[in-house]
Amino acid sequence: MRSILLVFRRDYMSYVSAWGFWLGLAAMPVLIVFGVLISGWAASSTPVRYYAVIEEAPVFGPAIEDSFARDREEIEAALGQFADSAGLDASALEAAGGDMPLPDFVRVEPPARTIDALRPWLLGEQQIDGPDGEKPLFAAIIVPSDGSAIEYWSEEINVDGLTSRMGRVARSVARDQFLTSANVDPDILDKADQSARGIEQKRVRTEAEEAQAGNEVTFADQAPRFIALAICYFMWGVLFSTGQYLLMGTIEERGNKIFDTLLTSVRLPQLLAGKLLAVLAVTSTMMGVWSILGTVLTTMGASQLPPEMRELVFDIIGAGLQAKIIIPTLLSFFFGYLIYGSIFMALGSLCDTVQEAQTLLSPLILILMMPMFMIMLAFNDPTSPIVSFVSWVPIFTPFLLILRMPNDPSIWLVVGQVGLMAITSMVILWLSTKVYRAGAVHGAGVSDATGWLRGLLPGGKKTKQAEDAL
Repeated sequence: MRSILLVFRRDYMSYVSAWGFWLGLAAMPVLIVFGVLISGWAASSTPVRYYAVIEEAPVFGPAIEDSFARDREEIEAALGQFADSAGLDASALEAAGGDMPLPDFVRVEPPARTIDALRPWLLGEQQIDGPDGEKPLFAAIIVPSDGSAIEYWSEEINVDGLTSRMGRVARSVARDQFLTSANVDPDILDKADQSARGIEQKRVRTEAEEAQAGNEVTFADQAPRFIALAICYFMWGVLFSTGQYLLMGTIEERGNKIFDTLLTSVRLPQLLAGKLLAVLAVTSTMMGVWSILGTVLTTMGASQLPPEMRELVFDIIGAGLQAKIIIPTLLSFFFGYLIYGSIFMALGSLCDTVQEAQTLLSPLILILMMPMFMIMLAFNDPTSPIVSFVSWVPIFTPFLLILRMPNDPSIWLVVGQVGLMAITSMVILWLSTKVYRAGAVHGAGVSDATGWLRGLLPGGKKTKQAEDAL
């Protein structure tokens, strides 16, 4: 045990004493704050673009403006539904969010009626006055009176927000004109949609639970699902970054012949255990600092929110701290770290340079990317047969188990999948020890590993050098 602790202390101090560790520690909150600020800045700084519609009768111009207005109403309705489901006061939510800015595209009166006369405004040589001050004319939409194709003129051809909306408006106008020609009220489809019954989502509970918590599905009921998704993505990033720590550290020690010195003082299993624990401690240190900082910032930020929204924030945090979420998360992270960390460390022991590691690292990166595709599938339908099956595949289990926890799986399924991760991690750790021994002690390299793997394929033949090394 003393040898393991010595290796642990050596590796841990070498990581935390490096300036890169502190830079990485500070980078995460800085990037989060920067991302929030840049998102808000991008949303508020989106330029307002003027467009003009040239047509004989005012049909398409008002239709485009109505389309923008309906989008605004839908956003407000969605915010209202969110406020109702979260138990918030809609007026408080609106006050916290502030007034909505002007739309990205604003219709102005055309300064001319032909494209040749409009060219100076479209090219920015002349400015046109509008609600947001003087600006160039972004686009001109000319609607021929003979029913031919609508002409859309603009210099910025890569901004397609207005063109796609114009296509929807053109279909809507054509539909209304067709219904009018058939003596049918053009608003009949909207009236039919408005007459549709609303849907109230209810959750089946026992009579005792229903008497206590009711049966309405609120945002608090959905919060664990979103928390589990965020944890999965965060854990994937952490496992990938810790794997890089182990890979690069092992390559450096092999290249500098440090293995020989270390193995004269400790046994190989003790060396591996100490290294794995050291990087796990480094990761835990970073996550602990981020958690403390996040708690402080969340508490400070929540104090500035209205009481209803403050309660919502703490409900979300509470959902992430539920035992059914936090315990499987810790177990999944630990065993997932052993699985992926052992593989990365074994690969590093076979390589003298990072370039050599790329030969074996590329297939591993593909394996690491595979859970990303399953995460969204499990998020949308955690009980689907494919998710239920794939969750028993060890490389997916650490992630999919977390996503299935908000759905309250049976205790036997949880115990079984945790047991599967434990067994898999032990097997991979044992295999990685053999590879590590071959690389650190016997000097095996990438070519030996690829030769050994080829020998496992049907019809393949191991080389004697690969057999001796591995």
